[in-house]
Amino acid sequence: MSGTDFSSGGIIVKKPVLFLFALACVAHAHANPALYGTWSAASVNGKPLVVTFNANGSGSVNNQAMQWQTLGQGLFIQTNRQVVMYSFEPKGDKLTVSGGDLQGIAVLSKGTAAADAAKAKQASGAAPRTSSATGGNAQELVGRWCNMAQMNANAGGSSRMECFQLNGDGSYTYNYEGSMSGSTGSMASQSADAGRWSYDGTRLSAQSRSGKTSSYALEKRNHPKNRRDPMICLDDKCYVTYYNKPAW
Repeated sequence: MSGTDFSSGGIIVKKPVLFLFALACVAHAHANPALYGTWSAASVNGKPLVVTFNANGSGSVNNQAMQWQTLGQGLFIQTNRQVVMYSFEPKGDKLTVSGGDLQGIAVLSKGTAAADAAKAKQASGAAPRTSSATGGNAQELVGRWCNMAQMNANAGGSSRMECFQLNGDGSYTYNYEGSMSGSTGSMASQSADAGRWSYDGTRLSAQSRSGKTSSYALEKRNHPKNRRDPMICLDDKCYVTYYNKPAW
C-alpha cells in the first residue's frame, strides 16, 4: 500500500494466487461488511491515504478506482490490472493493514479526518504526523519497557517479568518469564517474540514474525511512586522504562 496506490511498487500476486483470487470471487470470498465505508490515515508510505470499500466490491484508493475482495484475513486489491494481497484486522473504528507493498503496519481510521488533517498541515507548510517508527513522534518510545510483579506467601510465591524492546529501525523484541512455587512444587514459563512496530500518535501497532498483527491504544504516564520514571500504557497495561529516560 502506498500513499496513492495499493499496488504501486507492491508485491504482485502471481498466477496461482491470482487464480485463487478469481476463484474466491465466485465461491468463498466476499466483501467483508466490516470494511464497508471510507478509511484514512495521515501517512502511509509517506503520504496521506483515503480508501473507500463499497459493498459491491468496488472502491477507490486516493480517488483511483479499484476492486476488492476478502478471504479470511486476506484482503485482495486490484488496480491497473494488478492484484496485491494484504492482511487486515478491523477493530471498531480502526483498521490495521499489513503486507503487500506496505513499509510496516498501517492503521487506518474510519472517515477521512486523519488524511484531511495531514493534507491541511502539508498545505500550511507543517510536517504531517508520521506513522514511521523512526519519526519524531515515535523516537521517544525507542527503548526497553517492562512490567514486573512479585508476590510472596507462606506457602510459596510467584513472579513475572514481561519486557519489550522498541528499536529505532522499526523492529521489536518481546520476552516473558514467569514462575510459581508452592507446597506441591514449582513451575516456570517463558515466551519470546519479535517483529515490526509503528506508532501513529495514538496507537502502537505490532506485526509479529508469526503473522499476527496487534494494535494498542498508547498513553504516556509517569510512574505513580517514582514520578521521574516514564511509562507507556498499552490498553491500560503499563510498562516502565528499563533504562534512564526523562519523565514525560
